[in-house]
Amino acid sequence: MKIMLDKELHLTPLHPDHSKSLFEILTAHRSHFSPWLPFVNELKYIEQTQKFILESQALVVAKKDFSFAIIVKNQAKGIISAKELNWVSKSTELGYWLDPEIQNQGIMKKSLIRMVEWLSETFGFQTFWIKCAQGNISSQRVAIKAGFELVDQEKRTNEKVEQVYLIFRLQKS
Repeated sequence: MKIMLDKELHLTPLHPDHSKSLFEILTAHRSHFSPWLPFVNELKYIEQTQKFILESQALVVAKKDFSFAIIVKNQAKGIISAKELNWVSKSTELGYWLDPEIQNQGIMKKSLIRMVEWLSETFGFQTFWIKCAQGNISSQRVAIKAGFELVDQEKRTNEKVEQVYLIFRLQKS
């Protein structure tokens, strides 16, 4: 299955074939990702990425999450996921990351908008959430440009560090 965005950009379900590209992006840009994706500091071996992808595939089968590789010019360059699918309330939280070398080109905005459309059209989802760290300005910009509105914030404490997360929502009717 492919979710087309344009002739050089599409979303496709995560597959072990994406492991090498995604692993290389995350490890090459560790300092960029580590404030927002803490697991990146522990990422040392491609097998860890392969394991994540297999676990993601199992969550798709269980209808708990949908995770897609963002494919740019036939190369996996990031991930977008619908997490903790709530089939009763038709709501989900969306998460995403993209290779820093191709950010600020509208790729993530297009991916996010198309993911929302696909979930709405295919499964009737109506409420979409994004939670991003207060300091993650890039992620906040993507959410706002994709039509999400800031509705709340929450504090989280991890390893004795308190961090504020901004909560964005998009409500489809």
